[in-house]
Amino acid sequence: MSDAETGKPQVGFAADIEPLFTQTDIDHMRWFCDLSKYDDVKTNAAGILRRLKAQGGPVMPPPPAKGGDGPWSAEKIALFQSWIDGGYQP
Repeated sequence: MSDAETGKPQVGFAADIEPLFTQTDIDHMRWFCDLSKYDDVKTNAAGILRRLKAQGGPVMPPPPAKGGDGPWSAEKIALFQSWIDGGYQP
């Protein structure tokens, strides 16, 4: 699928976003939402994006020294932002 105006492929949850979350991320965040589930991530996308950018709390995912695999690269964060901007494609 592509954006008719730009010709760029649309960012989709199953193909592009879900693979960004490691099993460790999913396990650690289960108390908040299930990062492997489209509806949970869509509902909480704004909060997730803030934490990916380390706004409003510690960066998510935490660095290896704190048990995580993060933080995400600027490219991964931009991809997540593109998914939001593109209308949360499944």
